[in-house]
Amino acid sequence: MEILLSADGAEALGTRFSSIEGITPVLFQRDGSLTRNGVPVERDDVSPKCAWLSLDVLITKRVFDYVDHLLNLPSLEWIQSTAAGFDNPLFVEMAKKGIRLTNSDAQSVAIAEFVLGSVLFEFQNPTARLQNQSEKKWKGVDFREIAGTTWMIVGIGNIGNETAKRARAFDAHIIGVKRTGESAQAHETIRPAEMKARLPECDVVVFTSPLNNETHHMGNADFFASMQEGATFVNIGRGGLVNETELLTALDKGTPGVAILDVFETEPLPETSPLWEHANVRVTPHSSPKSNGTPVRAQELFLENLQAFLKEEPLRNEVPAATIIGSAA
Repeated sequence: MEILLSADGAEALGTRFSSIEGITPVLFQRDGSLTRNGVPVERDDVSPKCAWLSLDVLITKRVFDYVDHLLNLPSLEWIQSTAAGFDNPLFVEMAKKGIRLTNSDAQSVAIAEFVLGSVLFEFQNPTARLQNQSEKKWKGVDFREIAGTTWMIVGIGNIGNETAKRARAFDAHIIGVKRTGESAQAHETIRPAEMKARLPECDVVVFTSPLNNETHHMGNADFFASMQEGATFVNIGRGGLVNETELLTALDKGTPGVAILDVFETEPLPETSPLWEHANVRVTPHSSPKSNGTPVRAQELFLENLQAFLKEEPLRNEVPAATIIGSAA
């Protein structure tokens, strides 16, 4: 069975991948060419049944060429992505073609730690401590505890649950928001229609939702006006969840008090964006998953699902085609 993946991805997997019996790797090289058994091959001469959309491809411009190739492979049955969501229209096209899609929870731990670290930074004010040290001042800095705070995690799934687990360890109360079901890590789970009424209770609000027609710009003037004054807002979901203009206006009014943003409607964030210079905005370049552990877990997930695919067993993190297509409707 032929399997399509990047040459860099195959190298990272090493013998854990190359020692699997019954597979023939088709390697996507950095220049966009393909090789099989070390020999260059034309795209029309390969018939992979599955493919890995690894991090080294996903975060570069090569992803467009790679995905274009995937969409033109009639043999393709399954794609393992290293992305958490499938809101990109290209994934919708894949689902319409009947290609099975599995997403990744490999980044959940890293993003959860990013959220906790970012909130702790705001609560603890380490900048003032470092300033005192640089000036040789023997002066303490008051800080706020996470203990006793209330967090609302909107779209609580893999990333949200990992975040909730860590915040609970600090003795925070967690309100999870999801359309159906209950969160195992939240103290209570509510539906989106109940969010607005509960926002005044929340010291920290975290967006981890996928982007679709229902969630587009859910972070708007009305939403922010319902928040507690001085609350901390975090978006590590998708940039389109937030109306950035209305967020800036809300920040000037103090609700929220600070916005920690790792995702934006336009990426890279234009230098002309006022978000860069606003005193109460923290900008990071969609980098919350960039930990030492994320690529390791992504590799393990692909290998686990590859073995399951070869044995015709259920795949972990498979997202139904109807869900992917419906999110874009």
